[in-house]
Amino acid sequence: MKNQKLANFTLILVFLSIGFGASAQNQDTIPELYPVNDRKLGLIGYYLEDGTNVVKPQFCTATYNIDGYYLVSKSKHEYYENGRRKEEHIPNTEKYALLGAKGNFVINFADNYDYITIDSGLIKVQKDKRYGILDSKKKVMIPLIYEELEVENKQTILAKKKNKMGVLNSKNEVLIPFLYDKLYGFSALKSEDNFYLIVSKDGKSGIIDKHNKFVVPLGNHDFQFVTKKSIGLKIGGKFKLVDFNLKPILNEDFDTLYLVNIDEDEIYAKAKGIGYYFDLEGKLLRKEPLEGVKN
Repeated sequence: MKNQKLANFTLILVFLSIGFGASAQNQDTIPELYPVNDRKLGLIGYYLEDGTNVVKPQFCTATYNIDGYYLVSKSKHEYYENGRRKEEHIPNTEKYALLGAKGNFVINFADNYDYITIDSGLIKVQKDKRYGILDSKKKVMIPLIYEELEVENKQTILAKKKNKMGVLNSKNEVLIPFLYDKLYGFSALKSEDNFYLIVSKDGKSGIIDKHNKFVVPLGNHDFQFVTKKSIGLKIGGKFKLVDFNLKPILNEDFDTLYLVNIDEDEIYAKAKGIGYYFDLEGKLLRKEPLEGVKN
């Protein structure tokens, strides 16, 4: 589950007993809720920092705050002879719901979604192997007709329909038509209100922008990533950093080459026992010898 931590019952109780050092309030001064396991019931409820119960214990799993929401689940369980409930749930009995910032149900168990997740503040739901997106009032923003949905941000959503990939915005408007076998390597160009995507079609790969214009034509390329300044390219088992004309930015061939950091604003590479960090234009930021590797 992307960036979603289920409650660790023991640690939660310890944290509550010593008090939370982190901020107890989120935006609009709505108090943070904390999932706590009731050991007698074996179920999780939500509490304020001071121990006040807000949502009665009733869940099998529960998350911390995810963009103002709390994802919860219920399952059927078998029981031991002494009446104690087995921790493992019975397969295919898990149901999901979503709570709002105040502990109210935004999506109920009765809605029968196979899965719910929060991605970049959007509510993504799954039912019958199809995906869609709802708003906070359960209004359908993107209908449940897509085989895949990958939210890059609130206005850029990679989607799969009839085995072809395209790009939508949150209004279900098509930004990139459903023409491609694969779409990956999303790179936002915030200052230019644009983005780049690596696309594959009929066994060939290229790079397009927000307007579905090819900035690198389709060809026999093995692209690893694209940034606003450079491209990671694999050739014959080695990796190169190249420009948009596929000309080398760095002459070195690397054993490894990929984007690092939360904002993906650095490139990491390995070659000949040395690890290198570059900026997106290929300028060396730092390097370090690799442990246990002799030059």
